[in-house]
Amino acid sequence: MPALADIGTVIEVLPWDDIWCKTSDEDCEYLYDHTPFRFRVEGRLEDGQIFFGLFGPITTGPERYRGLICNIMIRGDGSDWRSSQQCQANFKVGPTAAKRDHRFDFRHPEGTTVEGYPVIGRFGSIEVVDEDYPRPSGLPPQVEAIWRGALERELK
Repeated sequence: MPALADIGTVIEVLPWDDIWCKTSDEDCEYLYDHTPFRFRVEGRLEDGQIFFGLFGPITTGPERYRGLICNIMIRGDGSDWRSSQQCQANFKVGPTAAKRDHRFDFRHPEGTTVEGYPVIGRFGSIEVVDEDYPRPSGLPPQVEAIWRGALERELK
């Protein structure tokens, strides 16, 4: 199976907490929506020679994500995305790939910026999947319920 950092890999993002949505400089709304979504890795987020994340177009998930770019940023858990298939990450979804804001560490929510609106973000689990990916059995009940609900909505 490919690693998280391989170009062309499909990654599923499962938000672990309420997501925040900004539709202008001033508006910010928090939504209780842990619905997973997927994106295809198109490139690496780098600042000079420092690798800090990945980006690519959303391929499936709730309507709010359609037509946008997902950016995932490394957290301080020591994962090596060149060999890992799953871990946790901060994410920002918006019209463009994220850029560094050097006033903050890239792991800080304000350490990256996305041009334009909407911008949606939070943190969650990330996992390499296959387009025909069968979910493993034995998931925690709350994760299984979220995944099943998302699948049912997508099939309607």
